[in-house]
Amino acid sequence: MIKLEDLHQINVYRRHFMDVALWEPFVRQVCAAHELVCDSVGTGLAGTCPTFVVDARWVVKFFGKLFDGAAAFMAELAANRLVVQEPMIPAAPLIAFGELLPQDAVWHWPYLVFEFLPGGSIGEQVEAGSLVELEKVACWIGQVIRPLHHLALTSQSHFPASWKPFTAFLQQQVDNCVDTHRRWGTLPAHLITQIPDFMLSVTDLLDEDIVPHLIHADLTADHLLGVVENGRFCPTGLIDFGDAMVGNILYELVAVHIDMFRCSKRLLSAFLNSYELPGSYRDNFAAKAMCMTLLHRFDVMVGAVPHLPPVNEIESLGHLADLLWQSG
Repeated sequence: MIKLEDLHQINVYRRHFMDVALWEPFVRQVCAAHELVCDSVGTGLAGTCPTFVVDARWVVKFFGKLFDGAAAFMAELAANRLVVQEPMIPAAPLIAFGELLPQDAVWHWPYLVFEFLPGGSIGEQVEAGSLVELEKVACWIGQVIRPLHHLALTSQSHFPASWKPFTAFLQQQVDNCVDTHRRWGTLPAHLITQIPDFMLSVTDLLDEDIVPHLIHADLTADHLLGVVENGRFCPTGLIDFGDAMVGNILYELVAVHIDMFRCSKRLLSAFLNSYELPGSYRDNFAAKAMCMTLLHRFDVMVGAVPHLPPVNEIESLGHLADLLWQSG
């Protein structure tokens, strides 16, 4: 019989992290601790964390030891405490948080409890091919992300009002960029060898005159929920702030454009106009956005390749930048 401690092994975790039979007693334990009704327990959206829906009223999300769960828990908790201050940002209200096991356990399994948001992900609906007027959704996202990027931060918060952590992160990504892409193997060798000459400096990628601000940092098609009415996707909210960090719009855009928009220039243009991208980032935009794509912590080019000409036939990173990011 599988036990919680077995989930510290990656192969066991992958098979059982969404196993209702394993997790239902713990979901009920959490609900009882916070005096929440719990009649039925079902699986939530599959991602990285064990996530379960209770009676279409609550969502219980556990954070494991794997995949830097402690950092993701703290980031998501802190981000949701900030987001609730701005009614323009639709996100699932945080109901409760805690730890399933004592701190002296092998792992304490911290958790968050949210109100349930109706609907499915925009990714599911796009796969079904049932949506129209997606430009309106792209505009809506721009109008929502802008206030997210204007949330007030303090030096004492989990997300300090400083560019230093993001600058250090980008510099580390720059230093490791060639080796990282060789390890991933998504880009052909002739493009990887061009990275050092193509890569802009961290200073060029960041406008430090803009106040340091929060970004979601993983706005994929799985993390925007909504309902469909007459073929139109009506958003109900953003979810999963576990990768949230202090950062800039260029980094935020990578997941939005490549995953949520599936590299649609039409949707990218609608978003940028709605967001009102600052002039400092519009200058040399395609090259800057391409650099951020190369520096992303995940191999996002895997999602871009199906929407591009054969990458082996793309002669330069400059050409790739135009194909992927030049919005006209």
